[in-house]
Formats: sequence, C-alpha cells, structure tokens
Amino acid sequence: MRGHEALIELRRVHRKTPGFVFIDDFPTDPGLREPPIDLAVICTDGDDIGLLDLRFLVGLRVMVQSHDEVRARALFERCKATGATFVGACHLHRNPRPNNPPTWDAVWHKETVNG
Repeated sequence: MRGHEALIELRRVHRKTPGFVFIDDFPTDPGLREPPIDLAVICTDGDDIGLLDLRFLVGLRVMVQSHDEVRARALFERCKATGATFVGACHLHRNPRPNNPPTWDAVWHKETVNG
C-alpha cells in the first residue's frame, strides 16, 4: 500500500482530514492532493487485501476503484469494517469506452446502516 503515510501524518500531526480518500487498486500516483480538490489517493495495486491495515480510514469518506471486481468487493467490505463513514466502490473496465459503465458498483453510508 502506498500513499497512506501522508494521510496518517495529516490526521495525527495537523489534525485534519481530506474530504475524500480514493483507494485505487491499480497503478496510480498516490498521495495528498492540494485544495481545492482536498483528497488523498492510496494505491493498493498488488497488495494482499486481507493484510492491509486500513485503520486510518476511520470516520472518513472513501471511494474504491479496481479493474478486478473481486478485489473491488473485498476492499469495499474492508473499508466498511474498518470504520469509514461512507464507502463507494466500483469495478472499472481496463479499457473504458463511452457508454460503458462499471460492471459492479455499490454505495454504503454508516449513518443509514447503523442508525
């Protein structure tokens, strides 16, 4: 996993959180994005999802993207279990074309599910 260190430092030292955290399960440029975008990008490409320590996501809004539906679903469930307040996830086509939506997507809100 790459990109999480900067997010952990942001939360611990500066007591701030980004508006959104993207977990990209494909090669990407991880790290914090400057405002006005206000988001963090984490790369999990090639990682064992079951071994990822995602505690830094507690209380945050997360979007998961993967080219592998099984991995997208696994990351979606892990983010929910870790304590994120909102999780959106989708399986993206490797070669997207116009009018070619994701083959799987899901959205979960902690407030709605757990009251």
